[in-house]
Parts: sequence; structure tokens; C-alpha cells
Amino acid sequence: MGTRIKIMDLEVDILSEETLREEVAGYLSLDVLNIIHLVSLDYIDTYEANDLVQDALIESDMVLPGEKAILSTYHVDVLETGGMVVDYRSAGRIADRELLEGKKCYLVMKDQKEARVVYRYLISHYPFLEIVGLYVAGKEVSQEALINDINTKLPDLILISMEDIQAEEWVHSNKLKINAKLCVVLSSVMNLIIRENIHVPKFIKKLRLGSIYACIARIPYSNFWRRRIFRKKMDNYNNKKLLEKADVNEELSDEKQGQ
Repeated sequence: MGTRIKIMDLEVDILSEETLREEVAGYLSLDVLNIIHLVSLDYIDTYEANDLVQDALIESDMVLPGEKAILSTYHVDVLETGGMVVDYRSAGRIADRELLEGKKCYLVMKDQKEARVVYRYLISHYPFLEIVGLYVAGKEVSQEALINDINTKLPDLILISMEDIQAEEWVHSNKLKINAKLCVVLSSVMNLIIRENIHVPKFIKKLRLGSIYACIARIPYSNFWRRRIFRKKMDNYNNKKLLEKADVNEELSDEKQGQ
């Protein structure tokens, strides 16, 4: 069994890889669309500022941590050692051949770069998963045509990433029209996925500089820097809550004096 924790105002599901696998297996056996969101640090500000995103996450079946940094106050290393889902990689480990063989996947990506990275990642790590369709946002294709194409291909799984909160809007608006079993929203972790699965050009490999190239490319999204960003966000959040509490106390004091 899992539990739900609050990271600032964002509620996230914490569960073991074994439990997640059981849940996903259950979702893939149903004839109704289930929705999982993978969230990162970038999601925290978006969640607070946007009512639609809040509704989308509340209505979803599961909200999982997409990166370790957002669990910095919850002993993430202990959680990981205990087999808990702490980022997109540990969530992906549950997708073995037994779970996904014979299953069909449809990709909805923000741009060509994302499409290439995700496609390469899938065929490298999950060769037993059949990719039946790929849509890149910005193409001259109507939303109705996209939904029709998805429903024609009958995918079991949809992986979606769009600009800003467009993926949340699209899923929120069209979830009753989509003939699939599981939709995983990756928008907020896509930059991490791209950085951690960087494509090293051939000429860099020939110079034997591949590891250095990849290391430099990952620095902005390293867990060390992301934890520092999280601490800053947490400090700002705590200060904001203290000010809000002080304002409430001041209002109550003024009301008592006015009685």
C-alpha cells in the first residue's frame, strides 16, 4: 500500500515499485482511461498558480514524484533503498516484459526533439512495447483528428508531453473521448528525461569525449542543483505561509478590537 504526502501544497503518492506495478497492471486490464501524472520541481509553481492544473491532479488516479529533488525533506535515499518510487526512472523499472509485452503505445510529444528522445528511450529499454502512433504538437492536425487517430490505433498506453499546461488541458477536456487504458503525463519531467538521456554526437564519441559531454549537459538538472532549488522554493513557501498567518492574526486582532 502507498501513502500520500504534501510537498508544499502539492499532494504526491508515495508507494513501492511492487505496488505501482500491481496498480498499473490493474489499469491496463480495464476498459476505462486511467491517468498518472509524473511531477517535478517545475510543477510546484504551476500547480499553485493554475486552477485547471489543480483540478487535473485531483481528478487523476495517481500523482508520482518524477524526480528525487522534490522528496528532499523525506529522506529520499532511504525511500529509494526501500524500493519506493522516487523518480521517473524507478517508476519505469516496473514496466517489464510481462507487464507490457503485446501492449500498444501512442506518443503525443511537444516537438521533434522530444519525440526522438522518447522514441529512442522506448525502443532501447522496452523493445517489447509496440509503438503504434506518434503525434508532434504544432502539426496541422485538429484535436478531433488526433483523438480519432488514437481511437483507431487502440493503444493501451498514451505517453503525453506538451508545452506549459497544454497536456493537462488536453487530458482534462478529452479524457472521456479517448479509447485507451492508461495515460501518463510527462510534461514536467521531460527536460530531465532529455538531459539524462542525452544523445552524444558521433564526432564527440570519436574524440572519446562522450562521458564529459553528457556530464556537462546534465549539470543544470543534476540532483545536487535541483535540491538547492527545492530548498529555496521551500524557504519561499514557508515565508509566504508565515506572512499569511500573520495577516490572519492581525485581521482577527482588529476584529476583536472593533467589537
